[in-house]
Amino acid sequence: MEPESHDHTQPAYRITLYFFREKSIFIFPQVIHKASDMSIGVLIVESQDLYRAGAEAVLRNRNKFQVHGTATNGKELLKLFRLYPESVCLVSSATPDTNIHELMTALREISSEPKVVIMTLSTDLKHLEQSLKAGVKGYISKNCKTQELIDMIEGVNEGNQLFGKTIAQIMAGSVTSANRKPKVINGAITKREQEILKFIVEGYTSSEIAEHLFISARTVETHRSNLMNKLGIKNTAALVRFAMEQDSETKNT
Repeated sequence: MEPESHDHTQPAYRITLYFFREKSIFIFPQVIHKASDMSIGVLIVESQDLYRAGAEAVLRNRNKFQVHGTATNGKELLKLFRLYPESVCLVSSATPDTNIHELMTALREISSEPKVVIMTLSTDLKHLEQSLKAGVKGYISKNCKTQELIDMIEGVNEGNQLFGKTIAQIMAGSVTSANRKPKVINGAITKREQEILKFIVEGYTSSEIAEHLFISARTVETHRSNLMNKLGIKNTAALVRFAMEQDSETKNT
């Protein structure tokens, strides 16, 4: 490996240690970028070679990301995460011997706010709900488009909690309908607020909702704020979780 260069026109390199005891763990030599280059670190956890290689290839082709390493299970992820605690962790929902609650607890012992995105082929809303309760920041289909994955990683890295479009559509189809009346805490939900709730669950932004309803984005934000106040919740993830719980109660009655 070449020594670090002092020529600022060229990237410098560092030597990264490799773990040979765990053959399924791969830690890659990384280019050390200039301070102005705010690249996003990524760790990939996937037991299936095809999906793991595919995700890695997609991200390595974009300068804004640095894939620090890959693993096949939660135990291996923890070893990598200790080295790169600021990384966004892409974790397959099919990762063997991995309980999402236990994994998130272990990650929080290393970093208080781990940035975990679940990748899945499943449409099981129960697993989604469990993941949300565990504190994951993103949930996306493995069949998503490349740009959707990129947007997800960037958004989660910025501190947002996001759902992929396919996942949001499945959720919306399950938890919203015209004849379902959500329970409220601080007042009745209006028809317009029910419309806003449906769009939120489907993953629309305030600007997109405004375009669909022919109102201003500020008005949408007002409705969103009123809705959360009436339901006694503080963020969009809790709003989606509330809608899912309402759907579960409706099916059991």
